[in-house]
Amino acid sequence: MAKTYKDKKYLKQMYDKLGSTRNVAKHIKVAQQTIRYWMRKFGIPRIPKLYLSDNNSGRGRITELYVLGHPFFKKNMKDLGEDDKSKGDVVWKTDKVNIKGSHYRRFMFRVKKKRHDVSVYICCCYMVSIDLLIPVETFMIPASKVPHSGITLTLNPKSKYHKYKLSSKRDIEFSAKEEKKYNERFKKEYSKYLKRKH
Repeated sequence: MAKTYKDKKYLKQMYDKLGSTRNVAKHIKVAQQTIRYWMRKFGIPRIPKLYLSDNNSGRGRITELYVLGHPFFKKNMKDLGEDDKSKGDVVWKTDKVNIKGSHYRRFMFRVKKKRHDVSVYICCCYMVSIDLLIPVETFMIPASKVPHSGITLTLNPKSKYHKYKLSSKRDIEFSAKEEKKYNERFKKEYSKYLKRKH
């Protein structure tokens, strides 16, 4: 397939069909970085065409997209444009950040690092019975406060991570009204990715 990745229309078609830069690279038989480079060059957004219940990287990217557009984060966030498995997902002001989402009954997040390679972990806690797209709570935790084995969070006010809850900044550093509007827009835009195509 001679340089088909340089054809904007074809590249978008393949991404829409296959759902990830990894799959497109495999199909065209080039490096994944090549696909990411040309998608950025053509301005093709990297939004997962994946069923969130079936694919962890799809859930991870949706979580990243939610955080990137959130009223509290959006002014100071820069998306690194990498896939879900990258060391850092975004830069917050000047700090490298890893964004994590948990859809388990217990909110558990893997770290498993001998040394943290980011300064901050943003952890989004989802309750599947309530909403797959909007977290019930988001925590912004400095890596220095996180054990190297992983993070387990609760919504209990007595939790050691309670002070890092994003909701504690609501109506102080961003408005609840603005967040509500954002959540509605986000659900409208991304709910189609929850539906299985036949």
